[in-house]
Parts: sequence; C-alpha cells; structure tokens
Amino acid sequence: MSLEHGFNRLKREIGVKRCIILDGNTSDVSLNDKKQIESIKERLVAILKEYKYDEYYYWDRVDGMQGNVELLEVADESDVEGEAYNLDDEDEALPQSGAFKDPSELFNIVFKNMNDEGSNVAFVLNWAQYIFGSNEQLDDNERNNLTLLGKAIRDRPVSYRNDGTHESTIIILVNNIAHFPISFYQNNPEVSVITLQKPDRLERQALVKNLNYAFNIDTKDAASIVKSEKFSEYIDMMEGFTNREIVQMAKLSQKVDSIAFDKLYYLFKYGEKDNPWEKLDYQAVKNIKGTLSERVVGQEEAIEKIEKMVIKAYMGLTGIHKGSSRQMPKGTLFFVGPTGVGKTELSKALAQFLFGDDQACIRFDMSEYSQENSDQKLIGAPPGYVGYEEGGQLTNAIKEKPFSVILFDEIEKAARSNPKILDIFLQILEDGRLTDSRGETVHFGESVIIFTSNLGSSEVQAQSNHEKVSKEFFSIVKRYFDEEIGRPELLGRLGYKNIVPFNFILDKDFQSRIALSKLKPIQDRLYDKYKIKLHFSDEKAFVDHVIKDADLSKGGRDILNAINDNLLNALAMFLFEHKENLDLYEDATLNVVVKEGALTFEFPE
Repeated sequence: MSLEHGFNRLKREIGVKRCIILDGNTSDVSLNDKKQIESIKERLVAILKEYKYDEYYYWDRVDGMQGNVELLEVADESDVEGEAYNLDDEDEALPQSGAFKDPSELFNIVFKNMNDEGSNVAFVLNWAQYIFGSNEQLDDNERNNLTLLGKAIRDRPVSYRNDGTHESTIIILVNNIAHFPISFYQNNPEVSVITLQKPDRLERQALVKNLNYAFNIDTKDAASIVKSEKFSEYIDMMEGFTNREIVQMAKLSQKVDSIAFDKLYYLFKYGEKDNPWEKLDYQAVKNIKGTLSERVVGQEEAIEKIEKMVIKAYMGLTGIHKGSSRQMPKGTLFFVGPTGVGKTELSKALAQFLFGDDQACIRFDMSEYSQENSDQKLIGAPPGYVGYEEGGQLTNAIKEKPFSVILFDEIEKAARSNPKILDIFLQILEDGRLTDSRGETVHFGESVIIFTSNLGSSEVQAQSNHEKVSKEFFSIVKRYFDEEIGRPELLGRLGYKNIVPFNFILDKDFQSRIALSKLKPIQDRLYDKYKIKLHFSDEKAFVDHVIKDADLSKGGRDILNAINDNLLNALAMFLFEHKENLDLYEDATLNVVVKEGALTFEFPE
C-alpha cells in the first residue's frame, strides 16, 4: 500500500460515491508528475480539474469557504464575502475568503448546492475531525448538521448516465476516522472511506532523489546521497516516515554540520546524534557475561542467551532476514522459572549495561492488566472515554524512552483472564510498532522486549539438573500457549529458542555469592550518606549467619529479606544510638563481626 494508491482509488470512486472520506495521512505532501512537491490540497485541486468539475470549494473552520462563493446558493447573499475563483486558471490560488466559517452555515450550503441538476460541484472539508464531538456527545446542532450532510448525498435521484461527467461530490479529510461520527459512514452505500497510507519505499526513494542536494550529509563514498553505496539502506531507515518528515529531515541536515546519515536519522527521530547501540564498547560487549554475572548469580545459560542477542544487535544483524529490520525489537526473550532466581534483576542489569541506567528497564506488572479491557491502559482509552487524551502507559513510555528494556513481568497473570491483551504483543513482535488510541505510532526497533513468567514453578521439582529442568519448563510453556490459552501464534512470534529457563538456586556457593553481591550497594550507600566505611571482618561467617534462616525455595528474594532482617535492622539501630556522634567517625571504618550467633558493630578505638 502507498500514498499514491489512495489517490488512485480516489480517482476511481470520485463521482461514483457521493461522499469520500480521506482518512490517515491527510496532512502529507507528495510528488506530482512534474516532480514538484505538492500538498494534499493541491493534489485534490489537480484531480478535480482533471475531472472537469464546474466549481470546487475548500472549507475549514479557520479560513472558511474558499472558491467562487458568489455562485453558491445561500439563504442570505449578504453572507458572501471574498473573490471569485476561476478553476481553469492553474496558477491562481484559492482566495482566503473567510466566508461561512460556522459549520451550520457550511452544511446548509452543501445541502442546497449538492443536488443542483444544472452543475456538478465538489466540496472539500478539511480538519473535519473538529466539526463534531464524539458519537455519544453530539449536541442537537451537530445532529442537525450531520442530518443535512446525510441528506445532501442521498436526496439526489440515482443516475446511471455515462456521459463523461461526474456527479457532485463531498470529500472529507480527517486524520483519524475514529474522530468522525461512525453513524454517518457505517453501512452507508453513498460513502467510501479511503485511508491514505504513509509513502512506500518507492515513493520515499523518489522524494529523496528529488531532494538529492538538499541533504547536507557526509556520505564519504559519494558526492550526494543518491550516489552513495548506502542509498538503499538510507531509504529503508526511513520506513514509516511521511513525506513531510523526509523534507523536514533534509532541512535539519542544513542546520547542523555535515554528519553521517545515520547520525542525522537519530538526531531527527530521537533528538540525539548517537545511537546507544552503536556506542557500546567492543571490550564491554566481549566481557558482557562477566559483567552480568556480577549482579545475577547462577544463571549462566540465561546470560549466554543475552550475550548472543546483544552481539547480534551490536553487529547490526538483528532482523536482516526481514525487510523491516529496523522496526523489529533488538531482541525478544521469554524468561521462565521459579520465583526469586533473578529474572527481573537480569533485565535491570541488561538495561544498565546497554543504556547506562537501571531506569532504562521499563517494567509492567502484568497482574495489573488482568481485568477485561485493561489492555486499553497500555495503548490508551478509545476516543470519548475518560483518559483518552492521556494516551497509553506503554506507548507513552516508548515515546519517552525509545532506547530501553521493556519488561512485561509475569505475563501469564494477564493472559489467563484477559487474553485479548496478547494481540498487542503480536503486533509488537511482528511489526515492531504499535498504534495508540490517538492514532500515533510508536516503534520498538531500539528496544529489547522481555517477558517473565512463573509458569511451572509449582510443578517442576527443584533440582540441580539444569537440562532436565529446562525440558520441563519448555514443555509447560508450550502446553500453556498451545492448549491452555490457545495462542500458538504468539509462541511462534516469540521463537521457541528465545524461551530461557532459569535455574533453581540450590547450590550453597550460589547462595553465598548472591548474598555477597548485595553487600557493595549497602557499603556505597552508607558511605554516601554518613561517610562511614562498612567492613565485614569475616565475610563467610557473616553470609552463613545471614542466610541460615532464609527460605531458599523462594530463591534469591528471601536472601534479600534475610539481609534486610539480619543486617539492616541491626545496623539501623546501631547508627541511631550513635547518631549524635556520627560526625566524629567520618571516614572511619565500621567493622561488622559475628559473635556468638549475633552481629556486632565496632568502630576502631
């Protein structure tokens, strides 16, 4: 589908249908046959001239009626203002008459002039989404206007003539058909709804060639963008752009020093020249397993899976087997396993590694989306409903942070009671984009998508044989998608190889390493706040003391609880008792000692 496809359909149906609603990309520009950039309005004028309409009128609420308004049949001729417009003069623009700005005047005029047997006229109504309220909130005046519009296209006798002329027509432009009363066009044989798509690849290519020297970029391998070896790649990068955005991108290139096209792309799309994926340090990527293992212990297989995903993205090979590789998420993973083994923590560690901040991991607790229609919270409420203007929680988050790890935590809690929510994920995984309730499209091409699940936690027996545990989790996940919720297509989009089973935390060494990994953040925090250096005289004795009462069936989570109960509670009491004298211990070392089964804290003498 393409922008030109919509215009071709308009040409076929104009004069056949009494009313055509153009929806979607109605504010764009396009190239005409003379390779000139023209607006939708200018394109419509050209089409109406080609089809030899006697008169053509263009209306919006700001400029009112434009055209030869003196020829219109009106109730009160004193309302008519402005100059005549001769449609045969190609160089003359429509005058800014300012007449009939009120919609009630407009619809009375349309009704009176549409059925004149002596002429064929065309009315173009722009910004029509602002003429009416929502279907549920039409007032009496709006209902009357809608009735006049309906009668204008239905009252004229049906004609089967084929004498080369076209019947009077109304062309309505809206940027989102949801904002126009559905009662007018649904099941109405006189109305056709045509969606103008964004330009396809050939249209983008033609426009960029037309703007060849307008792009001030450093191609290195050629004198202009069109002659660059990467020209085809540049066109692919602009998938989803409107023609207006391509023109704007060319203008932006003239305001900055000559830069590479990919940097111009990121500057235009995200407001920054550098792509965090391309800024990743080679040595850091090479050592990613060690970096992630410092935060998540005992999950080597999961970390290896992440390593492969990151390297593929780093080398620019993600999704190249598909035509729209830049739209696909950089990676999609499904973490499954018992609670408290590091699924969420690994997601945060990945966000920190890729984008330098744990906060780049945007977490959605899917238990909050288990109610019917709660999926609307992700993409926004439909028009007319409370919260519509706020947009969706997911789409808003991606607009704000396109470079992020998107974590859908415990997905099965939403899927079981609200399976409709899975349709959202199908679109993200297949197309890498999502359109919110306001008609705005967000892209996931710079993000990593991670689902977590506790499926099988109560069925799979805790054991150290990872291969056997993995097979059981794989089987449970497959059965869940195929049989329990009947959505095998979602598993197909995820990819069977992207299911990542997590190990049970049973090994004593793993448990100790988890506890030790949590001490440094406590030491850093204590020094930042009080300038006191926390030191553990015997780390092994301390760890044994802390985790001795932890319920290890809850994985690492109960180890954290044990640290809170056995260390932080006692530490807080000690600091509180010495609060008045803490200033005296600035840069001093506070020793943590295990004595007779209890923790004690000692400042040096």
